[in-house]
Amino acid sequence: MIMGRLSSVFLSVKLPQNDAVAAKPSSYSTPPPQPTSRKPEAKLSSKSKENAWCVYLIISTNTPIKTYVGVTTSFSRRLKQHNGELKGGAKATRSGRPWICACLIEGFKDQSEASEFEAKWKIFSRKSPRKKKNESTENQSFRS
Repeated sequence: MIMGRLSSVFLSVKLPQNDAVAAKPSSYSTPPPQPTSRKPEAKLSSKSKENAWCVYLIISTNTPIKTYVGVTTSFSRRLKQHNGELKGGAKATRSGRPWICACLIEGFKDQSEASEFEAKWKIFSRKSPRKKKNESTENQSFRS
């Protein structure tokens, strides 16, 4: 039920489908070679991935539906903080619990780059027009 409400508000949230996902065709003519031993580079990449910065959008599951944009190096820990399972979390997310992830953007090289993206996202979302309740009910009455 909540996914239905979310998908009507946030068009990027898709309802789960029971159909099996078709396998994407591979660009390789033969399967890619499997690593035979652990290389030091693989260990370094996993270490850098732990410290990778990401920007996230979470959505409250209670009405009225709210959104929150944040930046972190550990999204799973941060979501638990927002939901009150761990200490911390933003004051703005105390109401509207529980929160779910709507979007997670990774691949920033440092905190500065991630924070800059977060700030621009917040500015853009504040400037975008909002649909008012009056407009949505008026549009439905004209269609009838």
